[in-house]
Amino acid sequence: MFLAVWAAQALPAATIEAGARLEVRVRQPLSSYSSKAGSEILADLIAPVRRDGFTFLPQGSVLRGHIENVKAIGWGLKNLRASITLQFDLIELPDGTTHTVSTRVSSIDNSRESVDQSGRILGIRATAPFGHRLAGITRNLFVWDPLIQLVLAGSTAAVLRFPESEIYFPAGAELALSLEQPLELDTTWSTPLPRLASTSAGQARLLDLIRRMTYRSFTQDSRKPADYVNVVFLGDPEWIERAFDAAGWVHADRLGKKTGWMSFRSLAEARAYPAAPMSAMTLDERPARLQLSKTLNSYAQRHHLRVYDQSDSWNGRPVLAAASTQDIAVTWSFGNTRLIHVIDRNIDNERAKIVNDLVYTGCVDAAELIERPWVPAETRVATGQKIFTDGAVAVLELNPCRAALRSPLPGVDLRVSGGRGQRFGRRLFLTVGNDFTFNNPLYQAGLGAKWLWNRITGREVRTRPAHTPVLDPHLRSTVLAPPARPADPEPF
Repeated sequence: MFLAVWAAQALPAATIEAGARLEVRVRQPLSSYSSKAGSEILADLIAPVRRDGFTFLPQGSVLRGHIENVKAIGWGLKNLRASITLQFDLIELPDGTTHTVSTRVSSIDNSRESVDQSGRILGIRATAPFGHRLAGITRNLFVWDPLIQLVLAGSTAAVLRFPESEIYFPAGAELALSLEQPLELDTTWSTPLPRLASTSAGQARLLDLIRRMTYRSFTQDSRKPADYVNVVFLGDPEWIERAFDAAGWVHADRLGKKTGWMSFRSLAEARAYPAAPMSAMTLDERPARLQLSKTLNSYAQRHHLRVYDQSDSWNGRPVLAAASTQDIAVTWSFGNTRLIHVIDRNIDNERAKIVNDLVYTGCVDAAELIERPWVPAETRVATGQKIFTDGAVAVLELNPCRAALRSPLPGVDLRVSGGRGQRFGRRLFLTVGNDFTFNNPLYQAGLGAKWLWNRITGREVRTRPAHTPVLDPHLRSTVLAPPARPADPEPF
């Protein structure tokens, strides 16, 4: 099996500027109810930090820090939202050298929680999820009738579960940190990943393989152009499954009445459903062989990809194509007349995420980034949303991955909240307080106006900060032109 060993190289002093993004995976679980201020925390760097083609902070570096502040909701009388503040102040490189750093948490990957400008992680307001907001608006329509109000309140309590509003992150949760002060380094690192083909003949065969591949999937029912193929796997499907399992991904459930209802409840109640089903798409008229996703505790946000069989092979290994995007929100689409997932417009971010995740597990033997100049840099997916790309496809040669080098640690579970009595009291106090503050007609009208303004100005749809791919710049080739084939339908 391929072993990921980083090689250090001397270089004149270089500086990573303030604002650099560090993508990390925490080793310990975190709980606003159980975690204590001052407790030590460790996190692994899962994506390299690169500048000008050089890697200065490689995957596998360890960040050390502590919990600076914790606030629990408890009974809901003092705090309406839980919060946790983390401080990472030391980074240890693979060769054992350490550097003092100043960081701030900037985001939580695929989480219902948010982060404020100071880096404080904020839990959800328990009455803010979609289902409870909708129920509150409905009660406002009958504000003049206490009996109807009581019936509606009882119906909501019977149908929708009250969300757990304390913060809880299991071991393996992924955060983005922002470097607050410049970091001086005098060493660069290189990845040992080789290219897929070492000879000119092999390289020509690889490029011809990519030229022949269909680069776009289609929706199964309406046949609308959908996601781009942006990753290609060389290896058995079982190897792919083991690699993604080691990286913390799960198989998506099949879409049906039961899973559709589970999806609605997870959205309405702000609860996790990591295996939420995906819409059906095809590539070369084939349905997806694998549908994989990764999230923390949010239905609205997740990484996901569909993997399709191909008729070609590479050195006796099967070739499989994957189309991937990241869901970043759920919104109502007037054009589609239904709720849809909003995706990160820069789909190259998801390609980099997949490459980083799989390389980090040690399940990748070789890799290459191949440019496809014929792939449009801007288009629309089936829901009408714009996407942007450089058109390249990442090709990964996998190994059997029977003993992944790194995988998310299960950790020790922490208590999330108090007993039944405290939970009942918290629900009562938070609901009553919400009806007087956030659920009054004036406040709801303001929220509606803000939502419409964001839709009109386009602020609702945003592009996430770019993920840094682990692939070295030299692992890039260009396919000059695709083979002749019937033109794909124009996106609407």
